[in-house]
Amino acid sequence: MLKKSLSVLSALALSSCSIVGINNTPQAKYTNIKTDDNFSVRVYAPLTEAQVTVEDSDYKSAVNKGFGYLFRYITGANIAKQDIQMTAPVKIEQSSQKIQMTAPVMIAGDDKSWTIAFVLPAQYTLQNAPKPTSDKIKLVEKPETKMAVVTFSGFLDKDSIDSNTTKLKTWIKANHYEIVGQPEAAGYNPPWTIPFLRTNEVMIPIK
Repeated sequence: MLKKSLSVLSALALSSCSIVGINNTPQAKYTNIKTDDNFSVRVYAPLTEAQVTVEDSDYKSAVNKGFGYLFRYITGANIAKQDIQMTAPVKIEQSSQKIQMTAPVMIAGDDKSWTIAFVLPAQYTLQNAPKPTSDKIKLVEKPETKMAVVTFSGFLDKDSIDSNTTKLKTWIKANHYEIVGQPEAAGYNPPWTIPFLRTNEVMIPIK
């Protein structure tokens, strides 16, 4: 079965959001190299993720459980007892500080399990990111990646993900790119956002 990914930005992390769901959370760094209506090609800079895999066939249940683990990690459940802030540079020490998260949150899965990952701010690497206290959470470095992207509004459910994945694959083929990885989906707004104001994406690694 085709492996899917989903990126979801946590509402709990969006203290700067308005009631219509506009957020000011910094995104993972990328360079846009092509735009074609609602399609684009981006090159994402190397990044570090905190990942947790949840054994649960139900998507919503798995995401909620995974988010719980990762939210506790960025709010102090790590060896240094640091909260990880979204944007502020934080010096990693054996002290009580916070670590902020960078949008979006990544989720990959199949029918039996889902892997949820918070993208950490650019200053963190495997060497200096606070180590999780839970052995369920893994820190992973991702290399620079070229992604084809389709952007859409509305609800980010399985139907919309599948539909937009098909559209994106068709666009990739028509533009003579080669797919080199699994689809991912990204949601950049909290759940109270009015559907037509939401920004969602499906991404596929290409070359």
